[in-house]
Amino acid sequence: MGKGHNDHSPLMIDGLQLAANGIHLATPLNLRLPQGQWLGILGPNGCGKTTLLKTLAGLLPAATGQLQWRCKSLLTLSARQRAEHLAIMVQHNGPCGGLTVEQVVALGNAPARRLDYARLQRVLAQCQLTPLAGRPLECLSGGQLQRTMMAQALFQDTQLLLLDEPANHLDIFHLHQLLGNLRQQPLTTIASFHDINLAAQYCDQLLLMAPGRVVACGTPEQVLTRDHLAQVFGVDAHISLGPHGCVQVTVMGLAPTKDIE
Repeated sequence: MGKGHNDHSPLMIDGLQLAANGIHLATPLNLRLPQGQWLGILGPNGCGKTTLLKTLAGLLPAATGQLQWRCKSLLTLSARQRAEHLAIMVQHNGPCGGLTVEQVVALGNAPARRLDYARLQRVLAQCQLTPLAGRPLECLSGGQLQRTMMAQALFQDTQLLLLDEPANHLDIFHLHQLLGNLRQQPLTTIASFHDINLAAQYCDQLLLMAPGRVVACGTPEQVLTRDHLAQVFGVDAHISLGPHGCVQVTVMGLAPTKDIE
């Protein structure tokens, strides 16, 4: 599967330290991500994946550090200014308020921009939501709701996209239809995953987190090693290359207790 685009306008993260939800990294995060590449965040529950995404989006405060996108310091911008540069999809847990799918997706429209109804319909179609456009959110399945929140982020029409567990609740068709479609677009994307093989298939770089620290950051080949997976997840894994040349992880069982940190 093709990855990446030839553009050298990177996302730059320098000395970022988390401040929310009791999560503190032993070493501040430093990262470069070129335009059009994907970074996948992996780690066990509670290690700070969602906290990191929300900090990058400005929804949670950072203790220290800089986040620059195309030479703009995103962490110092107002929420409205930041929304012109990045969109975030988070898991929807709040009330639906009787809104329909189309109305919720339209909420992604930038405040100062006139609603482009034709583009709204294209985004609905891209996420396989056209037949559901008039359906209230409370009548959706988990996967349909996930696609709706993804469409809202896409309708915001930014070049930097943050996704909190985009694979959550999606069946195998909609999962690969959505992620494959996104990979064809020149979007710089940071996404958290539970599925290691899915992250290796779609991401150019991976960030492997354990509680309180970043264990590894680099290409899937550099990050997904037997030692790293034993340290972070406590599993004994066999690492191979799949039919498309992507790293493939097969869990053989639990790692010896001494390997788990």
